[in-house]
Amino acid sequence: MEGAKGSDSMIDGFQCKSKIEPLKDYFSKEFGPDGECRPCRLHPLAALYLRALTDADDKAGAKDLETAYEGGDILTIAGTMDIIKQRAEDKLRQSLEELDCFTQSFKAEE
Repeated sequence: MEGAKGSDSMIDGFQCKSKIEPLKDYFSKEFGPDGECRPCRLHPLAALYLRALTDADDKAGAKDLETAYEGGDILTIAGTMDIIKQRAEDKLRQSLEELDCFTQSFKAEE
């Protein structure tokens, strides 16, 4: 029966409407156009990535992210996350892209 399966998306029918930059490019700028602290968003995003990788049983991706995170360099972590996303299976990649969208399109309340 068509339509009986759930979507591969974390949120059914979600389509990111924002232009999403590679994470290394996004985090290379300390502040965004609205003055938001971009590096401040890295830790929560990395934690969500690690959870998604663990849930998907992507042990290699989780290990790569943990190794990059231990080094502490923001651009290395972001670049590693970009690489992990590129090599991920479709369902996981879509989930990681949704996390990128939420992170980059989030606008803090004044």
